[in-house]
Amino acid sequence: MKTDNLGKLIHLKKLCTDNNHFQMLAVDQRPPIFNIITSSTGKNYTYSQVVECKKLITEHLSKLATAILMDPHYSLSNILKYNQSKGLVITLEEHSFVETEKGRYSSNIDNWSVEKIKRAGGDAVKVLAWYRPDAEDESLEHQKKYVREIGEECEKYSIPFLLELLVYPFQDDENHTKEYQEQKQKKTQHVIDSVKEFSKDRYKVDIFKLESPVDSSELEHKISEETELAFRELSEATNDKPWVVLSSGMGKESFYKCLELAYKNGASGYLAGRTIWLDAFENYPNIMEVEEGLINDSVNYVRKLNELTARNAQSLDTYFDNGFKIDNPEQFTKDFGDFE
Repeated sequence: MKTDNLGKLIHLKKLCTDNNHFQMLAVDQRPPIFNIITSSTGKNYTYSQVVECKKLITEHLSKLATAILMDPHYSLSNILKYNQSKGLVITLEEHSFVETEKGRYSSNIDNWSVEKIKRAGGDAVKVLAWYRPDAEDESLEHQKKYVREIGEECEKYSIPFLLELLVYPFQDDENHTKEYQEQKQKKTQHVIDSVKEFSKDRYKVDIFKLESPVDSSELEHKISEETELAFRELSEATNDKPWVVLSSGMGKESFYKCLELAYKNGASGYLAGRTIWLDAFENYPNIMEVEEGLINDSVNYVRKLNELTARNAQSLDTYFDNGFKIDNPEQFTKDFGDFE
């Protein structure tokens, strides 16, 4: 093993179960939680309301997670003491983005960086990059450069780079939206080709957070041969890098089936949020009813996901066994480099 990767491996290990699977909870959502509040109250959301929602989720569900994904504005800065998981993934990208007719442009949260995430005790840097291969050239080049530079920073500070990829609708598409939700009628090849691009070594991605390669409606009934093939091709596109599945707010049964297919093809776990806890907020702002939903339905669903993960997900045992083998251990202090 290159000793420079040791720090990354130790952080990744903290995100896993004892059997080296990922069972990670997302509370970094911003627009989806803003929408819960505004649609339920008919008023603009407040900072304290957003924090309250994230606190409720963390307080009741983090005990079932191996790691939690937090944003710096609302969750990291307020609710760390409620987190009962052992691993911490921290968001880097701003939730808003620049959109043109045929492209999207991502950027970091103001005054936030890979270095600050490392100093704050993060075990991984999470970045969501909007990407589709048929976007305008300027968008493609911007997104590639954006991801590449973050990968280089993660390498410098020995912290894992967790990249989330989402395809999106263009402005003139029938189902255009800027919401953080699964693109309707997305093309499987767009999803697969996006992963192929960023699995190249130049981006230094350590773990992928990936959406279903097919529309979630395709998971509601009997699974077709085309869907089976799509998941195989998605796995092949990762270039043997570890990957987990995101839920993109799909229905609970669809996500369960999505995980079954993903695990069959080499996924090592999940990093999910809305599918797990969104239903509990149907009665917001009635906090007692929200808590009842989290304690019952959400907890039971997470346990079901964790049982499936323990049975069927791809363990990273071999990945870690190989990674912790250090060449020339007697030369470790000499070979292990400083931050550059």
